[in-house]
Amino acid sequence: MEIHSSLKRKSFLALTVYLAIVIAIIGSVSYLVVEPPIREQLEKNLDLRTELIASEIEEPLNSSVSILQSVVGIGNTNESQAHQAEMLYELFSVLDGVVVSGGLWPIPYSIDKKKAYSSLFFNRASDGLVDQVFSWDNPESGGYDNEIWYTAVVDKPPGTVVWSQVYIDPFTHVQMITASSPYFHDGEPAGVATIDVSLESLVEFVSKHAQDYELGIVLRDSYGDVITDYNFQVVKNIYMSSTEFGDFQWNIDVVNANRLVDEEAFYVVTKVEAGIIPMMLLCVVMGYVLINRFLISPIVLIAEKVNDSRTGAIDVRYNSQDEIRQLIDNFNQKTKFLEQEKQKAQASTKAKSAFLATLSHEIRTPMNGVLGTAQILMKTDLSKEQLKHMKTLYDSGDHMMTLLNEILDFSKIEQGFLELEEHPFPLESILGSVNSVYFTLCAEKGLQFKVYSEVPQGRWYMSDKARLRQVLFNLLNNAVKFTSRGYVEVNFCEFSQQGRNFLEIKVRDTGIGIAKEAHNKIFSPFEQAESSTTRRFGGTGLGLAIVKQISELMGGEITVTSELGIGTSFKVTLAMEPCEPHFLEIEEHKNLNYQGLKVLIVEDNRTNTIIMNTFMTSKGFECEVAENGEICLEKLVNNNYDLILMDNHMPIMDGVEATIAIRALTSSKAKIVILGCTADVFKETRERMVGSGVDYVISKPIDETELDDALYRFSDRLYQYKPGLRDRREVDPQHMEPLLVNFFMALDDKDFVSAEEYFQRIRNEIANPKDDLLIQTLNAVQEKLSSKEAPAQSDLDVLTISLNDYCG
Repeated sequence: MEIHSSLKRKSFLALTVYLAIVIAIIGSVSYLVVEPPIREQLEKNLDLRTELIASEIEEPLNSSVSILQSVVGIGNTNESQAHQAEMLYELFSVLDGVVVSGGLWPIPYSIDKKKAYSSLFFNRASDGLVDQVFSWDNPESGGYDNEIWYTAVVDKPPGTVVWSQVYIDPFTHVQMITASSPYFHDGEPAGVATIDVSLESLVEFVSKHAQDYELGIVLRDSYGDVITDYNFQVVKNIYMSSTEFGDFQWNIDVVNANRLVDEEAFYVVTKVEAGIIPMMLLCVVMGYVLINRFLISPIVLIAEKVNDSRTGAIDVRYNSQDEIRQLIDNFNQKTKFLEQEKQKAQASTKAKSAFLATLSHEIRTPMNGVLGTAQILMKTDLSKEQLKHMKTLYDSGDHMMTLLNEILDFSKIEQGFLELEEHPFPLESILGSVNSVYFTLCAEKGLQFKVYSEVPQGRWYMSDKARLRQVLFNLLNNAVKFTSRGYVEVNFCEFSQQGRNFLEIKVRDTGIGIAKEAHNKIFSPFEQAESSTTRRFGGTGLGLAIVKQISELMGGEITVTSELGIGTSFKVTLAMEPCEPHFLEIEEHKNLNYQGLKVLIVEDNRTNTIIMNTFMTSKGFECEVAENGEICLEKLVNNNYDLILMDNHMPIMDGVEATIAIRALTSSKAKIVILGCTADVFKETRERMVGSGVDYVISKPIDETELDDALYRFSDRLYQYKPGLRDRREVDPQHMEPLLVNFFMALDDKDFVSAEEYFQRIRNEIANPKDDLLIQTLNAVQEKLSSKEAPAQSDLDVLTISLNDYCG
């Protein structure tokens, strides 16, 4: 055939041209391709080493600021100098770090009108002994109020910290640096507090690190003076890693001491080329001969037949019983099979949404019973062991709901149903929730947690806050989960690109790390870095897949940098448009008095009915139950209610139909507060319920906190038929507050007899508490007082908060 012959001629020509030019270009091409990433990686490694050295130097200096603040605190006490001297002596006696001396330097004549200088300066010697030094009080020495470390801060506002230039201590001949901060009495400047930091250990650290890693290092202070250097030599074209760090604005320069970065990269590339070129030429020649003989000719023929075939099946005369023959036969079989599977897949996709809606409803309905019962039982009088098991039950159920929500979220993303909402919100609200949640979680695992924000103060965005929070919390959950020591940190910054504003989020940890070959796999659904990860740490493997999809939906992307055993860094960019602040008036949430109010619970599930009945009864409501919407209408016409809790899916008449019928009533009962309760979390269901007239929709499993918020939100209408009930108070605050003050004063004085008397009067004021947690707390406090012991602080905190609620 002409085509077959032509392909061979072209292949021979291509081989000849390739062999002629491959040697000429392989070196330059490999250098251009291999050298830049190698050099870049070497430079990154040097930059990372520089940052590590800087952080190791910065940490002890930053920690010394807290000691300075302690000295300032002693100065601010306005105590006598003798007492201040005792406190300073005790402080410097327990120090064991880089801070070797410090003290208080009052404004001249402020202590003694006849004596100019009255410093309290203490020095910790190498043997650990602390001495007070008086040499600075000699007026003939020039006076410490003329020293730069004094004049630089004496007239500065509270909290100012100024670092001195590095100097050599005249007695120990050790490099030192001094930090100064003003202190005040009654809002007026009273003097200067200082600490002196020895740099001896930092200098030793720099030298040792330079030796261990064959580096050249020079460390300079903020004035440009060299603090220390080791084997630092700058030559032409050398790559130098530099960074400025700390409030004291030091700078560190690092170079490779033995071999330049360019030399190292060129050496690696040369070795790669020496191994690749001969093997490549040999493989190309051999491969061409074999491929042309056994693959090119038959494949070209098959390709022509496939191109001519309209039905997908091909008819080729090929006598050899090898893989190509098998390919032809299987191709014809698979064509029919794939057509059938295509039809099945289309039908399955249509059924998927309906299945997930049913799955969500069917799981949430029994979980409402599990979590609701757990919430109720945790408020009863349980032993510590029972309470521990009950919390475990609740946390496990809550984790199950989290996994279910991840699956539903991913399903919506996969089908293109996930929609972003745009509402104004401040970034500070995200930062606050991140700090409040993950600072505690990290502290429990012994991890450091830090949040850095370079975003302008007071920044508001017009975007989807919930999805931003979901992205951030998914990344932080992974960081905390996979990190057992070290730190977790998150950094926020902004940048503009092609006229759009982007928010960049970096989440870094020092956890187990991710192998390079798994970097792409972790963003795939139901995948984790390795099979053992699920067994060790749990999870569905959907978290990062959801983050990736949300990031792309919000006009951004996610990337990862990680090494096994070192840690992981995720960088997410999201298109976020800044907007003007929208301030809302925030009302203080108080527990209301629901005694005398009547609620109709419309629910066909017996377990859910028991849960909601228990919740509402504990709040003081009188409860009645209707099994479906039709019975609900009959009861509403014949009775008076203040609130309706309406289920969605019910026989005979569902919640939507019942709500429409209620809102169509001509009497004032049409305005009754209706709270929807549904296990269906899809947006369409919520919109249908709200569109029918439901005031607010609460998801099952019911969270009692969300229920309380909803009741408070609609409290004006909740009391519309009985306004007098809202103004009732359980306890008169004018009686309660003095009793609480005297009670706590007696506890502070360890006068348990008086404390028990005041506590009995408090119990008499409360009379008949209906809050199980308050009753349990009162009994615990009473037991301790009867034994002449101080009650637990946690019980006192609960008592204070509960009584505050009782007082309105």
